[in-house]
Formats: sequence, C-alpha cells, structure tokens
Amino acid sequence: MSASRVKAAAIAAALAVALPAAAQDGPLELRPPVRLEPPRVGGSVAPAPAPATASPALPESVAEPSFKPSVVGAPGVRMGDGDILPAPVMGGAVEVLGLEAVSPDVAGALRPDEGGFGPDMWAGTDRRVIDSGLNALPVAQGSPAGRDLMRRLLLTGASVPAGVEPGAFIVKRAELLAAMGDFAGLHALLKAAPGRETLPELARIEADARLLTNDVARACALTAQEVRVRPTAYWQKLTVFCQALDGDAAGVSMGLALLEELGVQDPIFAQMADALANHGKPPVVESLPRPDPLHLALARVVKATLPDDVISSNRPGVLRAIAITPNASVELRLEAAERAEMAGALDVDALRQLFASMPFTEDQLKAPLTEAAKLSGPMSRALLYRATLSQTVPVAQAEAVKRALELARDAGRYASSARAFLPQLTRVEPSRDLIWFAPEVIRALLVTRNHQQADPWYRMLKDAAPHDPNAAAQLAALMPLAKLSGFAQAEGWDATGLESWWQGLAGQPGQDPESARAKAAVAATVFQALGDEVPATLWAALLDGQPASTVVAPHPSLWFLLDTAAANGRLGETVLLALSSLGEGGAGKAAPMVLDRVLRDLVVAGLENDARALALEAAAAAGI
Repeated sequence: MSASRVKAAAIAAALAVALPAAAQDGPLELRPPVRLEPPRVGGSVAPAPAPATASPALPESVAEPSFKPSVVGAPGVRMGDGDILPAPVMGGAVEVLGLEAVSPDVAGALRPDEGGFGPDMWAGTDRRVIDSGLNALPVAQGSPAGRDLMRRLLLTGASVPAGVEPGAFIVKRAELLAAMGDFAGLHALLKAAPGRETLPELARIEADARLLTNDVARACALTAQEVRVRPTAYWQKLTVFCQALDGDAAGVSMGLALLEELGVQDPIFAQMADALANHGKPPVVESLPRPDPLHLALARVVKATLPDDVISSNRPGVLRAIAITPNASVELRLEAAERAEMAGALDVDALRQLFASMPFTEDQLKAPLTEAAKLSGPMSRALLYRATLSQTVPVAQAEAVKRALELARDAGRYASSARAFLPQLTRVEPSRDLIWFAPEVIRALLVTRNHQQADPWYRMLKDAAPHDPNAAAQLAALMPLAKLSGFAQAEGWDATGLESWWQGLAGQPGQDPESARAKAAVAATVFQALGDEVPATLWAALLDGQPASTVVAPHPSLWFLLDTAAANGRLGETVLLALSSLGEGGAGKAAPMVLDRVLRDLVVAGLENDARALALEAAAAAGI
C-alpha cells in the first residue's frame, strides 16, 4: 500500500473512532410542544382560523441539512459498508503525517458549490485578524443578506493559520452559530467535526442549543454522559434540572446543596428546580435580564411567568425561545418574535401563526385601523394581520396591509413585516380602484424579491401614469428600488436618473426635505459602490442642507485590512471584516460612508450578488 493511502486509512480510522454517541448525534429539533393559540378570555374572542396559505403550523423539527459535512472540502476515504468519511486535503493530496494532525478546526459543512467560500479562504490572513473579527461578528443583526454571509463563513471548512490551541477555532464557530440561533447549521458543523468528544466546550454548546429548542430529552442524555467525566458546575446544574424533570426531589435537594458548596449562587434556578421536583407553585421571577438557556427551559417546564426584562437579551436564539414559550405575556412574545424573525432565528411562518393567534375583542376587529393606533408596535401589526384573515373586501384588506407596512417602516421593521404579510399581499388582486395601494404592494414585493407578483401591479401603475400625475410620480419613485431588486421592468433605468428621482421625491406633498436628502444619499452611495456612475451634479446638490452629522466609523486598521483583503483575494477575511464594519445594525443602519466601503470591497472580492442584496436592504430600510 502506498504511503499516502496508509496515511489516508489512518485518518479515516481516527475519524471512525471519533464518531459521537447516538445521544449527541440527533438533529437539533425545533418543536414547541404547545399551541400558540391562547385561551378565550373575558371580553375577547378566540382567534380566527388562519388560512392554510397564511399561517402553517410551527415546524416540528429542523430538516436534516442538505449540505454535506466536509473537512477542508476534501474527498472522503471509503470505509466498510460504503460510508464516506472525510479526510483533510492540502494542495490536492493527503499531507497529514499522523493522527494528531486531524484537527476539528478545519471541519466544515458547506462546499463551494453549496455557497461555501472554499478551503483556502483564510490563506494569507493573520490569525489575530481572524480572532478579532470573530469576536466582533454581529450575530444579532437584522439583515438576511448579512446573516447568509455569516453562516456561510462559519460553515465553510478551511485551513486556518496556526497560533492558538487546536480546537479553539471550531468552538468559536459553534458558539457563533448558536448565538445566531442557526441550530440546523450548528448541528451540521458538530456532525462534521472529527474528535469532537475531546472538546468539552462543544458538548456545552450543544446542550444549550437543545435546551433552547426544547429538546430536553437529548439535553439530559448528553448531561448523563458528560457529568461522569466533567462534573463541573454547569453539568451539575443540568443534572439537577434533569432530576427535577423526573420528580427526583431527593436528588434535586442534594444537587442544590452541592452547588451551594461549590459557590454557585443562582437563587432563581434553585427556586424553580425545587418547585418542579416537588410539584410546588411556580415561583415569581421578578427579573431575568440575562437569561441563559437553562433558565428558559426550566421556566418553561415549571410554568413560571417570564418577567418583562427578559426581552433585553439580543441573542436571536434566546429571542426565539421567548417567542414560542407559553409562559410570557403576548406583548413580550410578539416583540421577541419580530426581533427573532428579523435576525433569521425564527421562521416567518411562526411569526404569522403568532400574529394569527393573538386574542382581540370584537370591537378591535371591527375597527382595526383605529384600534391599531392605540396598541404597541407588534400588537398593532398582529391586530391588522388578524383583520386581514377575516376580511373579505379587497379594499379593507388593502387598507389593513398598507397601514401595517407603514407602522413597520416607522419602527425599522419593514422587510420583516413585508415577509409576514406576503400571503395577504399576493391575495389582493390588482384593480383600478386599488391604484392607491399599488406603490406599497410593489415595494413590499420588490423587497421580498417576488417579481412575478409585482409585475401586474407595476403594469397597472405604468398604464395610469400618462394621464395620472400622481401615478407617474409614484412610478418614478419606485425605480431605484426596482433596479436594486433586479426587477425586469427597471432594466433600462440607471443611476443617471437619480437626480430627477430625488427632485421628484423632494417635491412630493408632505415630504421633509432633509428626509429626501438622506434617502438620496443612500441611493447614490449604493449605486456608486455597485459600479454605476452617479452624476456629479447630484453629489454637488446633496451638499446643500444641514451639515453632515457625526457618525461612528470603524477603526482605520479595519478598513485598511478590508481593502487589502479584497484586493488580494482573501475571501474569508473580506467577509469577516465587512460584517464587522456593518455592525449590529447591518446594511439598513450603516452610515453611507461605511456602506460604500463594504459594498465596494465585496464587489472587488467577487461577491457582487451579496453586495447587491445588502444594497437592497439598505434602500428598503431608508424608505426608498
């Protein structure tokens, strides 16, 4: 047998030994065991049944990810009954000199043809830049395009520069995926990692993820394995939780005493565990501003009401858990659900179902436009959503959807609401008596990339434009967004039309001049960054008005490294620093100067489609 084949067989044998136990290898399931439908209460009516197309049930579990595990994008070594076990590859040939060289850090779950960035994406990048950039990744940003870039970055298998303890890199990636609430991606990464049982941090990340997804059975099975070899305070607390689930009051009492001896001070945990084990009354939790997964899981099973400050968490996975729990107020759940959906941690169908399940009085449902003005943001959109489900008159449906989108735009949640109300948007048929609704529905359909549904509304508005000045103005106002969305009807329009577009925008009744100027600045920035020539006269005209406000810009070293990484084809570094530059606000809240730099460098790095997706988000958030 050749030397390279011997090395490959040794690697495969090592990976076979490292396969995780069955209790750890099941998919991370998203399966809330309770319905989101609330009980009938005095003065309120039961929720109207939602149409099957509007709000399908919450998924019972996450489907097995379609991407295939890989180690540095390597072809596998065939073993036994035809199983393919991945082997790391350097330069197209097996170069591993021993079993110790099979590092879990290079594991990944996305190949280049699946959206991954390739096995060499970190080539030439300083390890300090990777560590610093990963620590700065904005896992909670409400940007689908940014989230997609982030998950592809974290799931790509690639060689990494030396410099830190082996295993630290994959642990960090797993932590970030969990913080994002990307539990399917986390499962795929854990499944791909060879020798993961040697990294106790991965077991803890998996246990937390299973608690957040209400998979307590597998969390307890994992705990039973880990506590025998790693009796740390974390696993001791989880053991107490599992004993409480089993009603083992004596075990819980002993475990809490042990934790106290270890110096663990967590009175909320102790009260809830004791109440669960002894079938006592749920304790009153007055404050929980930084809930961990164990707190949320325990509060759920003991039916302790979550306090209002639990929503202060910005971790999408935690927000998702709050959204689907039955032991929080409806206002709290709706706020968490909208934020989790914006961050990509909650499926839009779950948000729709939650909207549809909210209890409202008959009076509220009879006058939704008036009553919505009296409610908080998420509750107002839930009322308008409920109204559209029972309303059969197209004009009334259109009025409710339009108002919901207006409220969402003011709250900075336009794209999320456009996704949530998409079934209603596509249900209303275009007609001349709804021409006032056309601009709003077209915008929402362009933002969600539903071009086919937008086309008849656009054609109706275009046909009316020659004899209707308002229709003509609305049509012109849509062109930058249509172009950024890739809408076929805007194919002949380019950035040379931005100046007349801005003048038309500024001349609309009730339009604030500074607001129009801010929109024009964003539009000019994104088009220029994407390679379209913006007229110099527009840039000059935009100098008029109030002085520029002070903005927080990234550190100069970050921008210098971003530029050089893009210019030299360091793909992983470019994506990492671009996301760090955008920050938690994503493209929608980035200052024009930051947006320009990020989009330009993504285009230089060959990620033009991603740059255009971010540009569309920025335009939609600006109200263009």
